[in-house]
Amino acid sequence: GQLPGVGSGDGRGAFRLLTGKGRPQARSLSGRDGEGGSARKVTSQTRSLKRGCRDPEAARDISDLSPRQRWSTLRHIIVNDEYRFLYCYVPKAACTTWKRVISVLEGRFPSPDHIHVDMYNFHRQNWTYLGHFPAASVAYRLQHYYKFMFVRDPLARVVSAYRDKFERRLEAFSLKEAWNILERYRQGTLSLNDVSHPNITFPEFVQYVVDSAPPYMNEHWRPYLDLCQPCAIHYDFVGHLDTLEDDAKEVLSVICADDKVKFPARQRFYRHESSEDAVNHYLSQLSPDLLEKLVSKYQRDYNIFGYKLPVR
Repeated sequence: GQLPGVGSGDGRGAFRLLTGKGRPQARSLSGRDGEGGSARKVTSQTRSLKRGCRDPEAARDISDLSPRQRWSTLRHIIVNDEYRFLYCYVPKAACTTWKRVISVLEGRFPSPDHIHVDMYNFHRQNWTYLGHFPAASVAYRLQHYYKFMFVRDPLARVVSAYRDKFERRLEAFSLKEAWNILERYRQGTLSLNDVSHPNITFPEFVQYVVDSAPPYMNEHWRPYLDLCQPCAIHYDFVGHLDTLEDDAKEVLSVICADDKVKFPARQRFYRHESSEDAVNHYLSQLSPDLLEKLVSKYQRDYNIFGYKLPVR
């Protein structure tokens, strides 16, 4: 059926992503004491998570996850035993910055602004993941450690992944994905230039995303529900990219690390990339039918985290 807020007219329309509008304010979800010792109130974020997690297909506990789901999620949760936290990293939602901060807390680098390693190798460092531990240790940390993750509007994240991985640079994994897209959706005979320098359009990329099963998607555009399982793992805090610096201060304060490291300010480049106009420029390239399918792919993320659906 028709999705709320998605037009059904012919041709491409001016779709509008409601970035920063109607989004629940980030808060601690467990009632743990925050700055000043005042207990956090249950907010619309908590209510939204609970309401979204009523989905009968959503796992309610880690024991409900399939072996594949458990393996995938636990290998996205970084463990720090000194500060007793678990961080589920979400690519394209400040995960590189958070990893820089965590690397400082682990004593690998003196400052998050001075990471003298190329980013490819930086992400491939020997991070400690929850999946490295036996079941009893996993259960203990899930019960006693501070658990947090960061999100952004789901379609803004899809746009960011496309721009970063297919427009600006082609890493080994994105080149392979580009070849898959060309083979499936590009009509006619492929030229040598198509293969060596694939120019993937945004509608082609979106069609690829729409046709992919979430568990098998690349992590840069895999839905939050499949990455971090927020209904099965009860996070203490869900921060948002729109309020990244304030939310990061909240997390660092709660884990008692705010005197050890300062969360880096976002560069102006990233602020522009995430702007509503920039995102809408790409969404407007999609037909109403393709946009509807894309929203449907991420609708559970929209429901769980309380974001507004795009409107025409």
